[in-house]
Amino acid sequence: HMQIPSQLQEYKKKTLIVVSDSVQAKMFLAYKRTVEDVGHITSNYPPKENAERASGQSGSGSHFAEQNEKIEEISLEKLYAKLSKDLMHRLQAKEFEELIFTVPQEHVRELKESVHINLLKLTHIWVPKLLINEDLKDILIHVEETEPIE
Repeated sequence: HMQIPSQLQEYKKKTLIVVSDSVQAKMFLAYKRTVEDVGHITSNYPPKENAERASGQSGSGSHFAEQNEKIEEISLEKLYAKLSKDLMHRLQAKEFEELIFTVPQEHVRELKESVHINLLKLTHIWVPKLLINEDLKDILIHVEETEPIE
């Protein structure tokens, strides 16, 4: 539970802020002057037991890079599918009224294509940045500096 610093705007509606990269998404619920951590989803891909194998350098570097790209793609798909499902449950439970996504620029389109249309309708801000390791306060600042979609 964190108080939103007074120099930042308050959230008039229950707003779920989803912060993601290609393997995980963190969810924060902002309402009025507080924000709280309400969940964390991971793609669980690649499965842990394969992780060591995947990180070893393979014979040719280019093949290795390709493999990594494939892994990231599958991870994204799994993550976004889980995320969409989770958010739909939260929506049905009336946990939030508006959505904000922060997602690396190169994944914005993919996320938009993966998320349920009803969720997209509630999304007012897309922050095209990788903020997964940022402080919650810094995430809120990035959100406030991003133009809402009309």
